[in-house]
Amino acid sequence: MALFDRTSHVKAIVDDTENLTCVIENAQNVNKHTEYVLRVQRGPSKENKWNVFRRYRDFAALHAVLQQANIDLPLPPKKLIGNMQPSFIAERQIALQNYINEVMKHQILALSLQMRSFLDPNNYSLAIAEQALQTVSIALRGDGRYELKGPLSDIGWRIRKNYFLVTDTNSRSNCMLSWQGYGPDRSLSDKDLQTAFKALQNLSHPYIDQILAIQNLETGAYVVRRIHENGSLRDILYGTEYSKNYLTKYGNPKIRKPLTTGQISHYGYQILQAMKFLHEKGIPHGHIHPGNITIENQRVLLLDIENFLLGVPCRYRPYLLELRRTSSAEAVDVYCFGRTLYEMAFAMPLDQYYCDIYPDGISEDVESVLRLCLSSTSCKHGGPSIHHLLQHPLFSRASLNGLTMGSKAEVRSHLKFPISLKDELKTAVIMMETRLRSDQKLVRSAKREVRIQEILNSEEEMKKQKRRAKKRESIWKSTSSLAETVRSQSASTASSPTPPVMSASQPSGNGSLTPAPVSPCEGRTALLDAICAFDKSRLARVTSR
Repeated sequence: MALFDRTSHVKAIVDDTENLTCVIENAQNVNKHTEYVLRVQRGPSKENKWNVFRRYRDFAALHAVLQQANIDLPLPPKKLIGNMQPSFIAERQIALQNYINEVMKHQILALSLQMRSFLDPNNYSLAIAEQALQTVSIALRGDGRYELKGPLSDIGWRIRKNYFLVTDTNSRSNCMLSWQGYGPDRSLSDKDLQTAFKALQNLSHPYIDQILAIQNLETGAYVVRRIHENGSLRDILYGTEYSKNYLTKYGNPKIRKPLTTGQISHYGYQILQAMKFLHEKGIPHGHIHPGNITIENQRVLLLDIENFLLGVPCRYRPYLLELRRTSSAEAVDVYCFGRTLYEMAFAMPLDQYYCDIYPDGISEDVESVLRLCLSSTSCKHGGPSIHHLLQHPLFSRASLNGLTMGSKAEVRSHLKFPISLKDELKTAVIMMETRLRSDQKLVRSAKREVRIQEILNSEEEMKKQKRRAKKRESIWKSTSSLAETVRSQSASTASSPTPPVMSASQPSGNGSLTPAPVSPCEGRTALLDAICAFDKSRLARVTSR
Protein backbone atom coordinates (compact mmCIF):
# COMPACT_ATOMS: atom_id res chain seq x y z
CA MET A 1 0.00 0.00 0.00
CA ALA A 2 1.51 3.26 -1.12
CA LEU A 3 -0.08 5.06 1.81
CA PHE A 4 2.26 3.33 4.25
CA ASP A 5 5.41 3.34 2.11
CA ARG A 6 6.16 6.98 2.71
CA THR A 7 7.34 8.24 6.08
CA SER A 8 4.95 10.65 7.75
CA HIS A 9 5.82 12.04 11.19
CA VAL A 10 2.52 13.73 11.86
CA LYS A 11 2.52 14.89 15.46
CA ALA A 12 0.00 16.70 17.53
CA ILE A 13 0.85 20.36 17.77
CA VAL A 14 0.05 20.50 21.45
CA ASP A 15 0.11 18.20 24.42
CA ASP A 16 -3.51 17.88 25.56
CA THR A 17 -2.46 17.29 29.18
CA GLU A 18 -0.51 20.55 29.53
CA ASN A 19 -1.87 22.88 32.16
CA LEU A 20 -3.63 26.03 31.02
CA THR A 21 -3.62 29.04 33.33
CA CYS A 22 -6.03 31.92 32.83
CA VAL A 23 -6.10 35.45 34.23
CA ILE A 24 -8.91 37.89 33.44
CA GLU A 25 -6.86 41.03 32.88
CA ASN A 26 -9.45 43.57 31.84
CA ALA A 27 -12.99 44.26 30.71
CA GLN A 28 -14.10 46.42 27.80
CA ASN A 29 -17.38 47.67 26.35
CA VAL A 30 -17.99 46.51 22.78
CA ASN A 31 -21.26 47.23 20.97
CA LYS A 32 -23.16 47.85 24.19
CA HIS A 33 -21.98 44.69 25.90
CA THR A 34 -19.03 43.78 28.11
CA GLU A 35 -16.16 41.62 26.90
CA TYR A 36 -13.62 40.20 29.33
CA VAL A 37 -10.00 39.89 28.23
CA LEU A 38 -8.60 36.50 29.24
CA ARG A 39 -4.83 36.05 29.29
CA VAL A 40 -4.11 32.33 28.81
CA GLN A 41 -0.76 30.56 29.18
CA ARG A 42 0.07 27.00 28.19
CA GLY A 43 2.54 25.13 30.37
CA PRO A 44 5.38 26.79 32.28
CA SER A 45 6.74 28.86 29.37
CA LYS A 46 5.78 32.53 29.63
CA GLU A 47 6.26 32.96 25.89
CA ASN A 48 3.32 30.68 25.09
CA LYS A 49 0.56 33.18 25.85
CA TRP A 50 -2.45 34.55 24.03
CA ASN A 51 -5.60 36.58 24.64
CA VAL A 52 -9.19 35.34 24.43
CA PHE A 53 -12.24 37.60 24.53
CA ARG A 54 -15.33 36.20 26.23
CA ARG A 55 -18.73 37.58 27.18
CA TYR A 56 -20.72 36.56 30.22
CA ARG A 57 -23.00 34.43 28.05
CA ASP A 58 -19.93 32.42 26.97
CA PHE A 59 -19.21 31.66 30.62
CA ALA A 60 -22.88 30.70 31.10
CA ALA A 61 -22.75 28.32 28.10
CA LEU A 62 -19.58 26.69 29.43
CA HIS A 63 -21.16 26.34 32.86
CA ALA A 64 -24.22 24.62 31.38
CA VAL A 65 -21.99 21.93 29.83
CA LEU A 66 -19.79 21.45 32.89
CA GLN A 67 -22.88 20.96 35.06
CA GLN A 68 -22.94 17.38 33.77
CA ALA A 69 -20.12 16.65 36.22
CA ASN A 70 -22.40 17.51 39.17
CA ILE A 71 -19.67 19.67 40.73
CA ASP A 72 -20.64 22.90 42.48
CA LEU A 73 -19.09 25.83 40.60
CA PRO A 74 -19.48 29.49 41.72
CA LEU A 75 -20.71 31.15 38.51
CA PRO A 76 -21.97 34.67 39.37
CA PRO A 77 -25.68 35.20 38.56
CA LYS A 78 -26.92 37.14 35.56
CA LYS A 79 -27.97 40.76 36.02
CA LEU A 80 -30.23 42.62 33.58
CA ILE A 81 -30.26 46.12 35.10
CA GLY A 82 -27.12 48.06 35.90
CA ASN A 83 -24.79 45.52 34.33
CA MET A 84 -22.80 48.21 32.52
CA GLN A 85 -21.81 50.12 35.63
CA PRO A 86 -18.04 50.13 36.22
CA SER A 87 -18.38 49.02 39.84
CA PHE A 88 -20.55 46.03 38.85
CA ILE A 89 -18.18 45.04 36.00
CA ALA A 90 -15.23 45.10 38.40
CA GLU A 91 -17.07 42.88 40.89
CA ARG A 92 -18.12 40.46 38.16
CA GLN A 93 -14.56 40.26 36.82
CA ILE A 94 -13.37 39.11 40.24
CA ALA A 95 -16.23 36.60 40.47
CA LEU A 96 -15.50 35.16 37.01
CA GLN A 97 -11.81 34.82 37.86
CA ASN A 98 -12.81 32.87 40.97
CA TYR A 99 -15.03 30.68 38.76
CA ILE A 100 -12.17 29.88 36.35
CA ASN A 101 -9.84 29.09 39.26
CA GLU A 102 -12.38 26.69 40.74
CA VAL A 103 -12.90 24.89 37.42
CA MET A 104 -9.15 24.43 36.91
CA LYS A 105 -8.83 22.79 40.33
CA HIS A 106 -10.68 19.73 38.99
CA GLN A 107 -8.57 17.81 36.49
CA ILE A 108 -11.61 16.16 34.93
CA LEU A 109 -12.95 19.62 34.03
CA ALA A 110 -9.61 21.20 33.14
CA LEU A 111 -8.89 18.44 30.56
CA SER A 112 -12.37 18.48 29.01
CA LEU A 113 -12.82 19.58 25.40
CA GLN A 114 -15.32 22.27 26.39
CA MET A 115 -12.90 23.95 28.79
CA ARG A 116 -9.97 23.65 26.38
CA SER A 117 -12.03 25.09 23.53
CA PHE A 118 -13.14 27.96 25.79
CA LEU A 119 -9.54 28.94 26.58
CA ASP A 120 -7.78 27.81 23.37
CA PRO A 121 -10.22 27.87 20.43
CA ASN A 122 -7.41 27.74 17.85
CA ASN A 123 -6.18 24.29 18.89
CA TYR A 124 -9.43 22.75 20.13
CA SER A 125 -12.31 22.69 17.71
CA LEU A 126 -15.66 21.38 18.83
CA ALA A 127 -15.81 19.56 15.46
CA ILE A 128 -13.13 17.03 16.45
CA ALA A 129 -15.75 14.27 16.81
CA GLU A 130 -17.19 15.01 13.36
CA GLN A 131 -13.74 14.85 11.77
CA ALA A 132 -13.05 11.53 13.51
CA LEU A 133 -16.35 10.10 12.28
CA GLN A 134 -15.55 11.10 8.72
CA THR A 135 -12.05 9.57 8.91
CA VAL A 136 -13.27 6.29 10.40
CA SER A 137 -16.09 6.00 7.86
CA ILE A 138 -13.66 6.27 4.96
CA ALA A 139 -11.19 3.84 6.55
CA LEU A 140 -13.80 1.15 7.21
CA ARG A 141 -15.09 1.29 3.65
CA GLY A 142 -11.69 0.13 2.44
CA ASP A 143 -11.40 -2.54 5.16
CA GLY A 144 -14.72 -4.22 4.56
CA ARG A 145 -14.71 -6.37 7.71
CA TYR A 146 -16.36 -3.94 10.13
CA GLU A 147 -19.52 -1.98 9.61
CA LEU A 148 -19.93 1.36 11.38
CA LYS A 149 -23.14 1.63 13.40
CA GLY A 150 -22.64 4.94 15.23
CA PRO A 151 -20.55 6.97 17.67
CA LEU A 152 -20.29 6.44 21.42
CA SER A 153 -20.05 10.10 22.36
CA ASP A 154 -17.79 11.39 25.13
CA ILE A 155 -17.26 8.13 27.04
CA GLY A 156 -13.52 8.74 27.49
CA TRP A 157 -11.38 11.58 28.83
CA ARG A 158 -9.06 12.01 25.84
CA ILE A 159 -10.00 14.92 23.61
CA ARG A 160 -8.64 13.39 20.40
CA LYS A 161 -9.88 9.86 21.07
CA ASN A 162 -13.34 8.91 19.85
CA TYR A 163 -15.27 5.67 20.27
CA PHE A 164 -17.63 4.00 17.80
CA LEU A 165 -19.89 0.98 17.80
CA VAL A 166 -19.11 -1.38 14.88
CA THR A 167 -20.34 -4.79 13.77
CA ASP A 168 -18.10 -7.65 12.69
CA THR A 169 -19.51 -8.73 9.33
CA ASN A 170 -18.15 -12.27 9.80
CA SER A 171 -19.52 -13.07 13.27
CA ARG A 172 -22.25 -10.36 13.30
CA SER A 173 -21.14 -9.41 16.83
CA ASN A 174 -20.83 -5.86 18.10
CA CYS A 175 -17.38 -4.48 18.84
CA MET A 176 -15.91 -1.18 19.98
CA LEU A 177 -13.66 0.85 17.70
CA SER A 178 -11.49 3.64 19.11
CA TRP A 179 -9.89 6.30 16.91
CA GLN A 180 -6.85 8.12 18.32
CA GLY A 181 -4.78 10.88 16.73
CA TYR A 182 -1.00 10.78 17.03
CA GLY A 183 0.58 12.44 20.05
CA PRO A 184 3.74 14.52 20.60
CA ASP A 185 5.82 11.46 21.65
CA ARG A 186 5.34 9.53 18.42
CA SER A 187 8.71 8.74 16.85
CA LEU A 188 8.16 5.59 14.75
CA SER A 189 7.78 5.90 10.99
CA ASP A 190 4.62 4.68 9.28
CA LYS A 191 6.34 1.51 8.17
CA ASP A 192 7.70 0.70 11.64
CA LEU A 193 4.36 1.56 13.19
CA GLN A 194 2.58 -0.82 10.86
CA THR A 195 5.05 -3.60 11.75
CA ALA A 196 4.58 -2.94 15.48
CA PHE A 197 0.80 -3.02 15.10
CA LYS A 198 0.98 -6.44 13.43
CA ALA A 199 2.98 -7.73 16.40
CA LEU A 200 0.43 -6.30 18.86
CA GLN A 201 -2.41 -7.92 16.96
CA ASN A 202 -0.69 -11.30 17.48
CA LEU A 203 -0.01 -10.59 21.18
CA SER A 204 -1.39 -13.04 23.71
CA HIS A 205 -1.20 -12.77 27.48
CA PRO A 206 -3.62 -13.80 30.25
CA TYR A 207 -3.77 -10.25 31.64
CA ILE A 208 -3.75 -8.19 28.41
CA ASP A 209 -6.87 -7.71 26.30
CA GLN A 210 -6.82 -9.03 22.75
CA ILE A 211 -6.75 -6.64 19.81
CA LEU A 212 -9.10 -7.70 17.01
CA ALA A 213 -7.93 -5.16 14.44
CA ILE A 214 -5.52 -2.24 14.41
CA GLN A 215 -4.58 0.03 11.53
CA ASN A 216 -2.54 3.22 11.24
CA LEU A 217 -3.54 6.05 8.93
CA GLU A 218 -2.01 9.39 8.11
CA THR A 219 -3.28 11.31 11.14
CA GLY A 220 -3.91 8.52 13.64
CA ALA A 221 -4.92 4.91 14.13
CA TYR A 222 -8.02 2.90 14.94
CA VAL A 223 -8.23 -0.18 17.18
CA VAL A 224 -11.08 -2.69 17.41
CA ARG A 225 -11.72 -4.65 20.63
CA ARG A 226 -14.50 -6.69 22.16
CA ILE A 227 -17.10 -4.82 24.18
CA HIS A 228 -16.74 -5.40 27.91
CA GLU A 229 -20.23 -4.96 29.30
CA ASN A 230 -18.92 -4.40 32.83
CA GLY A 231 -16.96 -1.43 31.59
CA SER A 232 -13.56 -0.45 32.93
CA LEU A 233 -12.29 -0.82 36.48
CA ARG A 234 -13.22 2.83 37.02
CA ASP A 235 -16.81 2.04 35.99
CA ILE A 236 -16.86 -0.77 38.56
CA LEU A 237 -15.48 1.49 41.30
CA TYR A 238 -18.17 4.13 40.68
CA GLY A 239 -21.05 1.78 39.82
CA THR A 240 -21.75 3.24 36.39
CA GLU A 241 -22.13 2.12 32.78
CA TYR A 242 -19.37 2.38 30.19
CA SER A 243 -21.59 4.05 27.57
CA LYS A 244 -22.47 7.12 29.66
CA ASN A 245 -20.91 10.57 29.33
CA TYR A 246 -17.48 10.85 30.94
CA LEU A 247 -18.27 13.95 33.02
CA THR A 248 -21.50 12.42 34.25
CA LYS A 249 -19.82 9.16 35.25
CA TYR A 250 -16.74 10.43 37.04
CA GLY A 251 -17.24 14.12 37.87
CA ASN A 252 -18.84 13.64 41.27
CA PRO A 253 -20.12 10.05 41.43
CA LYS A 254 -22.83 9.24 43.94
CA ILE A 255 -21.75 5.59 44.26
CA ARG A 256 -18.27 4.57 45.36
CA LYS A 257 -17.29 0.93 45.71
CA PRO A 258 -13.68 0.55 46.91
CA LEU A 259 -12.14 -2.89 46.57
CA THR A 260 -11.28 -5.12 49.50
CA THR A 261 -7.70 -5.85 50.51
CA GLY A 262 -7.97 -9.30 48.96
CA GLN A 263 -9.21 -7.88 45.66
CA ILE A 264 -6.46 -5.25 45.62
CA SER A 265 -3.88 -7.98 46.21
CA HIS A 266 -5.39 -10.21 43.54
CA TYR A 267 -5.84 -7.64 40.78
CA GLY A 268 -2.69 -5.68 41.67
CA TYR A 269 -0.60 -8.81 41.25
CA GLN A 270 -2.07 -9.41 37.78
CA ILE A 271 -1.47 -5.81 36.71
CA LEU A 272 2.17 -6.08 37.80
CA GLN A 273 2.59 -9.34 35.87
CA ALA A 274 1.28 -7.69 32.70
CA MET A 275 3.55 -4.68 33.23
CA LYS A 276 6.55 -6.93 33.77
CA PHE A 277 5.81 -8.84 30.54
CA LEU A 278 5.57 -5.64 28.47
CA HIS A 279 8.81 -4.21 29.85
CA GLU A 280 10.62 -7.46 29.13
CA LYS A 281 9.49 -7.12 25.51
CA GLY A 282 10.81 -3.55 25.33
CA ILE A 283 7.45 -1.73 25.22
CA PRO A 284 6.26 0.08 28.38
CA HIS A 285 2.57 0.61 28.93
CA GLY A 286 2.89 4.21 30.10
CA HIS A 287 -0.84 4.69 30.68
CA ILE A 288 -1.82 2.57 33.68
CA HIS A 289 -5.02 3.89 35.26
CA PRO A 290 -8.45 2.38 36.16
CA GLY A 291 -9.93 3.48 32.83
CA ASN A 292 -7.43 1.28 30.95
CA ILE A 293 -8.17 -1.83 32.99
CA THR A 294 -11.17 -4.14 32.77
CA ILE A 295 -12.06 -7.21 34.83
CA GLU A 296 -13.67 -10.41 33.55
CA ASN A 297 -14.14 -13.55 35.63
CA GLN A 298 -11.84 -12.22 38.36
CA ARG A 299 -9.10 -11.63 35.83
CA VAL A 300 -7.52 -8.30 34.89
CA LEU A 301 -7.22 -7.29 31.24
CA LEU A 302 -5.01 -4.32 30.37
CA LEU A 303 -6.28 -2.05 27.57
CA ASP A 304 -4.74 0.60 25.32
CA ILE A 305 -1.23 -0.85 25.20
CA GLU A 306 -0.89 0.82 21.77
CA ASN A 307 -0.90 4.32 23.32
CA PHE A 308 2.87 4.29 23.75
CA LEU A 309 3.39 3.65 20.03
CA LEU A 310 0.93 6.40 19.13
CA GLY A 311 2.90 8.84 21.30
CA VAL A 312 -0.06 10.20 23.24
CA PRO A 313 0.60 11.77 26.68
CA CYS A 314 -0.16 10.00 29.94
CA ARG A 315 -3.25 10.93 31.95
CA TYR A 316 -1.07 11.55 35.00
CA ARG A 317 1.50 13.62 33.13
CA PRO A 318 0.63 16.89 34.99
CA TYR A 319 1.58 15.10 38.23
CA LEU A 320 4.67 13.48 36.71
CA LEU A 321 6.01 16.94 35.81
CA GLU A 322 6.15 17.77 39.52
CA LEU A 323 8.51 14.85 40.19
CA ARG A 324 12.27 14.99 39.79
CA ARG A 325 13.43 11.38 39.68
CA THR A 326 10.39 9.72 38.09
CA SER A 327 11.35 9.96 34.45
CA SER A 328 12.28 6.45 33.27
CA ALA A 329 9.63 4.32 31.56
CA GLU A 330 9.53 1.81 34.41
CA ALA A 331 9.35 4.53 37.08
CA VAL A 332 6.41 6.12 35.23
CA ASP A 333 4.53 2.81 35.10
CA VAL A 334 5.19 2.14 38.80
CA TYR A 335 3.99 5.62 39.75
CA CYS A 336 0.83 5.22 37.66
CA PHE A 337 0.29 1.80 39.24
CA GLY A 338 0.47 3.41 42.69
CA ARG A 339 -2.17 5.98 41.77
CA THR A 340 -4.34 3.20 40.34
CA LEU A 341 -3.98 1.22 43.57
CA TYR A 342 -4.96 4.33 45.56
CA GLU A 343 -8.17 4.68 43.53
CA MET A 344 -8.90 0.98 43.96
CA ALA A 345 -8.52 1.29 47.73
CA PHE A 346 -10.56 4.49 48.27
CA ALA A 347 -12.77 4.77 45.14
CA MET A 348 -11.54 8.31 44.56
CA PRO A 349 -8.59 9.69 42.59
CA LEU A 350 -5.56 11.18 44.30
CA ASP A 351 -5.57 14.93 43.63
CA GLN A 352 -1.90 15.51 44.57
CA TYR A 353 1.29 14.22 43.05
CA TYR A 354 2.29 12.44 46.27
CA CYS A 355 0.58 11.19 49.43
CA ASP A 356 2.02 10.76 52.93
CA ILE A 357 -1.19 10.58 55.00
CA TYR A 358 -3.80 7.83 54.57
CA PRO A 359 -7.20 7.28 56.21
CA ASP A 360 -7.56 5.03 59.21
CA GLY A 361 -8.67 1.45 58.69
CA ILE A 362 -6.57 0.76 55.62
CA SER A 363 -4.61 -2.49 55.53
CA GLU A 364 -0.97 -2.17 56.58
CA ASP A 365 0.19 -4.03 53.47
CA VAL A 366 -1.83 -1.77 51.16
CA GLU A 367 -0.55 1.34 52.92
CA SER A 368 3.01 0.01 52.67
CA VAL A 369 2.70 -0.43 48.89
CA LEU A 370 1.12 3.01 48.48
CA ARG A 371 3.96 4.59 50.44
CA LEU A 372 6.49 2.78 48.25
CA CYS A 373 4.89 4.26 45.13
CA LEU A 374 3.43 7.61 46.22
CA SER A 375 5.17 8.96 49.32
CA SER A 376 7.15 12.17 49.00
CA THR A 377 10.35 10.32 49.91
CA SER A 378 9.76 7.64 47.29
CA CYS A 379 8.90 10.21 44.62
CA LYS A 380 12.19 12.00 45.31
CA HIS A 381 14.16 8.81 44.72
CA GLY A 382 12.31 7.39 41.71
CA GLY A 383 10.21 4.72 43.42
CA PRO A 384 10.59 0.92 43.51
CA SER A 385 10.95 -1.43 40.55
CA ILE A 386 8.25 -3.78 39.27
CA HIS A 387 10.31 -6.75 40.48
CA HIS A 388 10.54 -5.21 43.98
CA LEU A 389 6.77 -4.71 44.12
CA LEU A 390 6.10 -8.32 43.11
CA GLN A 391 8.15 -9.43 46.11
CA HIS A 392 6.04 -7.36 48.51
CA PRO A 393 3.93 -9.48 50.91
CA LEU A 394 0.71 -7.97 49.52
CA PHE A 395 1.40 -9.51 46.12
CA SER A 396 3.60 -12.47 46.99
CA ARG A 397 0.66 -13.91 48.94
CA ALA A 398 -1.85 -13.08 46.20
CA SER A 399 -2.41 -16.74 45.31
CA LEU A 400 -3.46 -17.41 48.92
CA ASN A 401 -6.16 -14.72 49.20
CA GLY A 402 -9.05 -17.07 48.50
CA LEU A 403 -9.68 -15.91 44.94
CA THR A 404 -8.98 -18.07 41.93
CA MET A 405 -6.02 -16.79 40.01
CA GLY A 406 -7.17 -18.32 36.76
CA SER A 407 -5.17 -20.78 34.75
CA LYS A 408 -2.23 -19.20 33.00
CA ALA A 409 -2.17 -22.24 30.71
CA GLU A 410 -5.36 -20.94 29.06
CA VAL A 411 -3.44 -18.17 27.30
CA ARG A 412 0.14 -18.56 26.22
CA SER A 413 2.21 -15.40 26.67
CA HIS A 414 3.51 -14.28 23.32
CA LEU A 415 4.77 -11.01 21.81
CA LYS A 416 7.55 -10.86 19.27
CA PHE A 417 8.98 -7.81 17.53
CA PRO A 418 11.43 -8.00 14.61
CA ILE A 419 15.05 -7.31 15.57
CA SER A 420 15.15 -4.17 13.42
CA LEU A 421 12.08 -2.81 15.22
CA LYS A 422 13.50 -3.42 18.72
CA ASP A 423 16.15 -0.73 18.20
CA GLU A 424 13.47 1.71 17.05
CA LEU A 425 11.42 0.93 20.14
CA LYS A 426 14.42 1.61 22.36
CA THR A 427 14.89 4.95 20.61
CA ALA A 428 11.20 5.75 21.09
CA VAL A 429 11.49 5.03 24.83
CA ILE A 430 14.56 7.26 25.11
CA MET A 431 12.81 10.11 23.28
CA MET A 432 9.77 9.80 25.52
CA GLU A 433 11.93 9.91 28.64
CA THR A 434 13.94 12.83 27.28
CA ARG A 435 10.84 14.94 26.64
CA LEU A 436 9.54 14.15 30.11
CA ARG A 437 12.81 15.21 31.74
CA SER A 438 12.89 18.37 29.67
CA ASP A 439 9.37 19.33 30.72
CA GLN A 440 10.18 18.53 34.35
CA LYS A 441 13.14 20.90 34.15
CA LEU A 442 10.92 23.61 32.66
CA VAL A 443 8.46 23.24 35.53
CA ARG A 444 11.25 23.45 38.12
CA SER A 445 12.71 26.48 36.34
CA ALA A 446 9.32 28.20 36.30
CA LYS A 447 8.89 27.52 40.03
CA ARG A 448 12.38 28.87 40.66
CA GLU A 449 11.53 32.07 38.79
CA VAL A 450 8.37 32.46 40.83
CA ARG A 451 10.31 32.08 44.07
CA ILE A 452 12.96 34.56 42.92
CA GLN A 453 10.24 37.02 41.96
CA GLU A 454 8.63 36.61 45.37
CA ILE A 455 11.97 37.24 47.04
CA LEU A 456 12.58 40.31 44.90
CA ASN A 457 9.12 41.58 45.64
CA SER A 458 9.70 41.01 49.35
CA GLU A 459 13.06 42.81 49.18
CA GLU A 460 11.45 45.68 47.34
CA GLU A 461 8.75 45.81 49.98
CA MET A 462 11.42 45.81 52.68
CA LYS A 463 13.16 48.72 50.95
CA LYS A 464 9.88 50.60 50.83
CA GLN A 465 9.33 49.95 54.51
CA LYS A 466 12.86 51.16 55.30
CA ARG A 467 12.25 54.34 53.31
CA ARG A 468 8.99 54.87 55.17
CA ALA A 469 10.77 54.29 58.50
CA LYS A 470 13.49 56.81 57.61
CA LYS A 471 10.86 59.31 56.62
CA ARG A 472 9.01 58.82 59.89
CA GLU A 473 12.30 59.15 61.81
CA SER A 474 13.21 62.39 60.07
CA ILE A 475 9.75 63.78 60.80
CA TRP A 476 10.08 62.70 64.43
CA LYS A 477 13.50 64.32 64.74
CA SER A 478 12.27 67.59 63.29
CA THR A 479 9.25 67.45 65.57
CA SER A 480 11.51 66.68 68.56
CA SER A 481 13.81 69.63 67.87
CA LEU A 482 10.81 71.92 67.61
CA ALA A 483 9.45 70.58 70.87
CA GLU A 484 12.86 71.07 72.53
CA THR A 485 12.89 74.70 71.42
CA VAL A 486 9.43 75.25 72.85
CA ARG A 487 10.43 73.60 76.13
CA SER A 488 13.56 75.80 76.46
CA GLN A 489 11.52 78.93 75.87
CA SER A 490 9.00 77.81 78.45
CA ALA A 491 11.78 77.11 80.95
CA SER A 492 13.28 80.59 80.54
CA THR A 493 9.90 82.10 81.08
CA ALA A 494 9.33 80.06 84.23
CA SER A 495 12.69 81.19 85.77
CA SER A 496 11.49 84.78 86.20
CA PRO A 497 7.97 84.59 87.48
CA THR A 498 5.90 87.74 87.47
CA PRO A 499 4.70 88.91 90.90
CA PRO A 500 1.10 89.90 91.20
CA VAL A 501 0.51 93.66 91.05
CA MET A 502 -2.52 95.24 92.54
CA SER A 503 -4.06 98.03 90.54
CA ALA A 504 -7.05 100.12 91.28
CA SER A 505 -9.68 98.20 93.09
CA GLN A 506 -13.17 97.77 91.72
CA PRO A 507 -16.29 97.47 93.77
CA SER A 508 -17.79 94.04 93.79
CA GLY A 509 -21.43 93.25 93.87
CA ASN A 510 -21.58 93.15 97.67
CA GLY A 511 -19.93 96.58 98.08
CA SER A 512 -16.42 95.33 98.92
CA LEU A 513 -13.40 96.21 96.90
CA THR A 514 -11.76 93.54 94.72
CA PRO A 515 -8.49 93.97 92.94
CA ALA A 516 -8.80 94.56 89.26
CA PRO A 517 -7.11 91.95 87.06
CA VAL A 518 -3.65 92.96 85.85
CA SER A 519 -2.06 91.63 82.69
CA PRO A 520 1.40 89.97 82.96
CA CYS A 521 3.07 92.66 80.85
CA GLU A 522 1.75 95.45 83.04
CA GLY A 523 2.87 93.62 86.20
CA ARG A 524 6.40 93.11 84.85
CA THR A 525 6.66 96.80 83.89
CA ALA A 526 5.47 97.88 87.34
CA LEU A 527 8.01 95.64 89.06
CA LEU A 528 10.92 97.04 87.02
CA ASP A 529 9.81 100.61 87.67
CA ALA A 530 9.61 99.91 91.39
CA ILE A 531 13.13 98.48 91.45
CA CYS A 532 14.58 101.42 89.56
CA ALA A 533 12.81 103.99 91.77
CA PHE A 534 13.90 102.35 95.03
CA ASP A 535 15.58 104.83 97.44
CA LYS A 536 17.01 103.45 100.61
CA SER A 537 17.26 106.96 102.17
CA ARG A 538 13.55 106.89 102.55
CA LEU A 539 13.76 103.89 104.81
CA ALA A 540 13.12 104.64 108.51
CA ARG A 541 15.91 104.14 110.94
CA VAL A 542 15.50 101.31 113.37
CA THR A 543 17.46 101.22 116.62
CA SER A 544 18.34 97.74 117.75
CA ARG A 545 18.95 96.98 121.38
